[in-house]
Amino acid sequence: MGGRVWHIEVIRSEERIIFSTRWSDFFSHHSLTFGYIVVFEYRGDSTFLTSILDESACEIHMDGPGGSSSTSQPLPSFQITMSARRFCHRCIFVPRTFASTNLPRFVNDVQIHDAVGRVWQIGVDRRGNGVVRRFARGWAAFYATKNIRPRDTCVFSLINGDVPAFNVYKVAVGGGEHTML
Repeated sequence: MGGRVWHIEVIRSEERIIFSTRWSDFFSHHSLTFGYIVVFEYRGDSTFLTSILDESACEIHMDGPGGSSSTSQPLPSFQITMSARRFCHRCIFVPRTFASTNLPRFVNDVQIHDAVGRVWQIGVDRRGNGVVRRFARGWAAFYATKNIRPRDTCVFSLINGDVPAFNVYKVAVGGGEHTML
C-alpha cells in the first residue's frame, strides 16, 4: 500500500500463523476496522503485496496527512478502487484516518466540485463520534453521471476543509494520468 515497506514478524503456532511485531502499527496506520479485508499476494522471498478492501469491498489507498508518507499530492486525499462485487455505486466508505484527520466532525454533507463547475451535494453517514463514515445520499447520481464503473480508481482531493469540498479524479488504467470528473 502506497509503496511503503512494513517489516512484520510472523509466528507459527500449531496450525495458525500469527502477525506479531509491527502488525499493530500497520493496523493503526491503515485505520483497519471490523469488516475490512486485507488481501496478501505472495511475491517471493517472504514479501507480500497487500490490498485493503473496506466494508463495501472497495479497495482503499490513503495519501496526505494521516496517510502514506510516499504521497506526491500536495492536498490531503484518498484513493478508492470501485468494486464489481458490492455497493460502490450507492456509497463509498471514507478511510477513518483520513476522515478523522481532515474532515470536521458532525458534518451532514460534503461537496464535490466537478470539471464543468457543477457542485454536487453528497450526504454523509457518520460514526457515533461524529467522524464521517461514508459518502451516501447523492453519490449514486454522481457515480452514474460521471460514468464511473467497477474497477475504476478515483482520487478524492480535499480542496476546502471548512465546508468539506473535493475534486474527484479518475486514474487512468495502469496509473499515471488523472482526469478530473
